[in-house]
Amino acid sequence: MKRMMIIGILALTLFPSARLHARVKLVALPERARMVLSLNNPSATLVEEERVLPLQKGVNQVDFSWRGVNIDPNSIQVRVLNHPEEVQLLNTSYPPNENALVWAFSSPEAREERMRITYLLNGLTREIVYKAVAEPTEKNLTLRNYLRLRNDSGEDLAEAEIGIGYGAQFKKTIAHEEVMELLSERIENLPVKKVLTWDAGQQPWDPEYEKQTVGIPLSYVIKNDQASKLGTHTLLPGKARIFLKTKEIADDTSAKPGEGVAFTGEDWVALTPVGRELKMFIGQSRDVKVTQRKVKEDRTNLRRNLANQEVVWDTDEIYKIEIENFKKTAIDLVIVEHVAGYWKMVENSHPEQFKKKDAFTFEYHLNLPAESTGAKKTVVSYNLNRFNVQGNEPKDF
Repeated sequence: MKRMMIIGILALTLFPSARLHARVKLVALPERARMVLSLNNPSATLVEEERVLPLQKGVNQVDFSWRGVNIDPNSIQVRVLNHPEEVQLLNTSYPPNENALVWAFSSPEAREERMRITYLLNGLTREIVYKAVAEPTEKNLTLRNYLRLRNDSGEDLAEAEIGIGYGAQFKKTIAHEEVMELLSERIENLPVKKVLTWDAGQQPWDPEYEKQTVGIPLSYVIKNDQASKLGTHTLLPGKARIFLKTKEIADDTSAKPGEGVAFTGEDWVALTPVGRELKMFIGQSRDVKVTQRKVKEDRTNLRRNLANQEVVWDTDEIYKIEIENFKKTAIDLVIVEHVAGYWKMVENSHPEQFKKKDAFTFEYHLNLPAESTGAKKTVVSYNLNRFNVQGNEPKDF
């Protein structure tokens, strides 16, 4: 096994001044008794390793060096586990021009002492990869969570207990420059819904005047909660590959059709805390048409300058959104609207479907009936007042 981190120990009971003139010669190389890796932080790995050191009576110098290993030297700490009140850390010294340090421990008697050394290790990178396989009905799916590790730290990590922030720790050996992929989580029969998202800041308001066919982004939406068989931890960001189960044609008339999977796309899963929704983009739908128009914009509360010219005003605005669903099934649609500055909703045709996201964004969460076109189309309208405060922002707005 590649050994690039070294611990040595030497008792100094005679000629203590020798410590000031030369490095301690290594006389023992204790193996790790335990190693724990915490991968919670993607930028650096927290390592906790335990070693049993044979201490002599008196002052012992413990040499900790890390030639070729990507350790943050400012993060190294040591803790005595067996006899913390008797074995004392006297000082820490740093040999010049070396990736090493020397601890001086005082022990009242000869003994074997377990010590825990913690530090931040760079070069051990982790990547989260998701695989989602939806059922033919697209109402449920199986979600697999893979952990991909790459060890460029310079050290062989043998029999390490690895924690990724959720679930039980597992023990693995990963050598330097090795890449390993592990299945960390599998959740079957997750409830999922297909949701269209029309964003007024990104999609055209009147698709009839576009020179190309306009599609609306379509996503699988899963809520990270216990009702959806999740909700135990935050879902980490990572690439998701999405598949749909398909019925394969049987080879002959006496055989039953089998099940295959069709690749439908891939997306980047954002960090999803417990209680939030996870969205996976699967393509665009052209079965729903959204047309939005501003039907009114009147100036109100006019303010003039000394030349009696209108310079500042508020506005009274009305918007109308017409939505047609050409599908033979109902579909969920989210309308996203953006309003900059100070504004107030005056009238709203769908208050139960209205949801304010932040100071400048609100949404309508709609369920479009099947084949709701023409006279059956869904119409949303809202009236808002936009205020021009010009630096005189109200405190209680």
